[in-house]
Amino acid sequence: MKVIEEVKNDLSLMALVGQCDDQTQQSFSELEQFLPKGAKRAEFERLVGRVRHNLTFHYDESGKLIEQAVSDIAARPEARMASITRGDTAYLWHFQVADAVVDGIVVRQIWGIQRDQNVRTEADKVADRVHQILLWFVDFSGEFIWKYCER
Repeated sequence: MKVIEEVKNDLSLMALVGQCDDQTQQSFSELEQFLPKGAKRAEFERLVGRVRHNLTFHYDESGKLIEQAVSDIAARPEARMASITRGDTAYLWHFQVADAVVDGIVVRQIWGIQRDQNVRTEADKVADRVHQILLWFVDFSGEFIWKYCER
C-alpha cells in the first residue's frame, strides 16, 4: 500500500495512471480506499494489517496473542490431540500444534470469527476479500509498470 500512496502523492505518476486503461484506473481507485486516510482503511487493517504486524513479519512481542491461542487450545478437549510429523527435510516436517496456534490467532483473534460460526465459510469470505484486494493490486501494477517503462 505504500507504493499506492507514493503514486497518489506524485503528480507525474498520477498522470501516468490517467494514461492507463479503464480497468487499471478502477483498480487504482479501489486501492486508494485502503490508504491511511481512505474510507476502507479500517477494513484493510482488520483483514491484512494485523496479520502482518502481529504474526507474519513483526510477531506479537507481548506474547498475548500466542498465550490466548494456547489457552484456547488447552481449554478444548477436542483440540488436545496433536501430532508432529518428521521428514527428511524441514519442508516435510509438520507440527500440528503450531498450525492450531497460528490458525487461532488469525481466525479467532484477528479476523474475529466466533466458534458458533462456520469457520470455513467465514474464513473463505475473508480470504476472498483479501484475494480481491490482491487482484486490484496486480491488475493496477501490471499495466502501470508497462506505462512507466514506456516513458
